Amino acid sequence: MSRPRTDVLFEISGHWIASEPGTKNLYHFWHDNRAGRTRRESLRTADLEGAKRKLAELVVAGAPKTKNAALAVVLERYFTERTDKKPSKGSSRNAGKILLRHFGLTVRVSALTEEKQKEFAEEALAKGQRLSYIARNMTVLKAALRFSKIDHEVIYTESQMRDRWGLTSAPKRKARIPTDEEIAKLWSTSMSDDLRRFLLIQLTTGGRPQTAIDLTPAQRSKDAGLVHLNPPGRPQNKKHRPELREARVLTGWLDKWEEQASELEIRGGRYCGFSSIDGVESSLKRAVRRAGIPHITLYSFRHKVTTILRLARVPEDEISLWMGHRRPHLRTTGEYGEWDPGYLATAAAAIDAWFARAQLLTEQPLFSRGIPESIRVRMEKTAQAIENLERARRIERPTLTLARLCSTPELRPHIQVGRGLWPSGRLVSIALKEQGFHRLPPCSGADAHA
Repeated sequence: MSRPRTDVLFEISGHWIASEPGTKNLYHFWHDNRAGRTRRESLRTADLEGAKRKLAELVVAGAPKTKNAALAVVLERYFTERTDKKPSKGSSRNAGKILLRHFGLTVRVSALTEEKQKEFAEEALAKGQRLSYIARNMTVLKAALRFSKIDHEVIYTESQMRDRWGLTSAPKRKARIPTDEEIAKLWSTSMSDDLRRFLLIQLTTGGRPQTAIDLTPAQRSKDAGLVHLNPPGRPQNKKHRPELREARVLTGWLDKWEEQASELEIRGGRYCGFSSIDGVESSLKRAVRRAGIPHITLYSFRHKVTTILRLARVPEDEISLWMGHRRPHLRTTGEYGEWDPGYLATAAAAIDAWFARAQLLTEQPLFSRGIPESIRVRMEKTAQAIENLERARRIERPTLTLARLCSTPELRPHIQVGRGLWPSGRLVSIALKEQGFHRLPPCSGADAHA
């Protein structure tokens, strides 16, 4: 006998979730046409969201591959059988969440008319999202339908959205570059451990935001002091993920996090526990508000690293390699240079030096075990050498303009004068030569633990 549907908490493709008297666990109900009765089975959880996921997984196997299929079922089948086996599984599932958040958990494929798709795109544009980002989400929808062999038109390219709907992105707003003082205020405020890890990885690598989320111990070459921002098995694309020299400050933190095996396991083997960019953005917004600093975006940290490297007079080709901007005349360098001790050493030294200078602006530790002794000694000896030279030659301390024009990139970041300003390159060069200083030694993992 068919049982009437009562207290339905969730329904999808003729299957529904409801509670049963005498138990906290939720049950899966469905109508058995052959027997002419309603059947049930326990989902073994009292959590509704968990029950929904389980129900979707149960329904996927027998879901009809037609336009009447539920979108949630089609997406879940695509994820479990296709994208969950790929490095891009996080971004694919995030696109699915965005689609279902707009269209609803019970919507059927047939309801996704072109007008509904246009409404989705317009709403996303109103939130400040770019057309390229909307197209990526719609591409996941198209791929999921194709995987289930459902013939349904989806407008999923930027050109289609522009030509058919007349939609365009707002002019791209350049990410604001925070000052050292603003970074120090942000770092000093209360935030989740995952956000703090994210910021450390971003400020030491300058990678695109997703690279910090994806980073795992498998991406390090400890013997060479290198970290590859591209996970194993992920094919490179036009947004190249480079192999970098580990800055001492990054080596210290990564080694420390790897010592905490249980923490790594909780985070799914990754250093940072965020599963999507959306989670990082919301966490960052809250931290920015608490710190009382102007608005910044996730890309602000990438631009900040570029600025640090340029102010340190790191060669442009080295900056290009560090930021993952592939250029034709750098192909040869990219083939043989990574294992050279001097590979990206100047850029890594500039990052370490900036962290040492920023540490003076905040009491919250920026180094895992304090400023490495090698950096501290160079800072103290160089400052003393400059002071001696000033007295001997009656040289006036440099102005802000001179401080930004240091011509010795390997040494300049390690000097601090006044309120964190760097002296002019000529003054540094004269002082250091008189003290017997020349170039910095290559970065080594040991220094990170000093």
